[in-house]
Amino acid sequence: MLYPKTYAEETIEMMSDMKILMIEDDKTISFAVKTFLGKYGMETGVFESLKATENIDINKYDLVILDVNLPDGSGFDYLAYLRDFSDIPVIMLTVKDAENYILKGFSCGADEYITKPFSLPVLKARIDNIFKRKEIKEEALSYKDLHLDLKSMTATIEGEKIALNRQEFAVLEILLSDPDINIPRERIIDGVWGYDLYEVNDNTLTVTVKRLRNKLGRYGLNIKTVRGIGYAWESG
Repeated sequence: MLYPKTYAEETIEMMSDMKILMIEDDKTISFAVKTFLGKYGMETGVFESLKATENIDINKYDLVILDVNLPDGSGFDYLAYLRDFSDIPVIMLTVKDAENYILKGFSCGADEYITKPFSLPVLKARIDNIFKRKEIKEEALSYKDLHLDLKSMTATIEGEKIALNRQEFAVLEILLSDPDINIPRERIIDGVWGYDLYEVNDNTLTVTVKRLRNKLGRYGLNIKTVRGIGYAWESG
């Protein structure tokens, strides 16, 4: 008898042919990551410097694990360069967990940020989550009877359309994509307004969130202000 695949089985199958580019000069870390992810069928190509990556074809990889402090340059600079032509998912690694480092990583376009030392199973879970989010983003996001159609950019509650402008929809999409995660204001602003900074002042995001809360009715209460950081979608 054939049984439907579980989500875990589907995830393992999806990851089995994944190719990862890792730029890390600590051989102990890169060996541990390469060995651990190899158990899940992921192939990790390790490079110890930025110069070593000069002739690689980034399109052959599905994900980048990038150290911030490299012997010949900054991982932040490499990420900024990468974002000029590629949207490949990037996980930043660093020994520094200061808020300004984390915010800088997200503002440069990082998808995840992990501080050293880190758990290998947690790294694997972060990788799974990135591709789970990418798969969901292709179609829709939902929370109970609140639904976002990402292709038509429409939002509904119990089938009734909510009149959201582009910025409100984008803020809601960011929050629903990472429920129960504290998302820095800077990351939201960059994701919604990008480089159109002339549109943004200190109060722009606050006002947008206030309007969004009002339009969502009872679901507006799920948008929590995280003092000193930003916002989070509380799913509990």
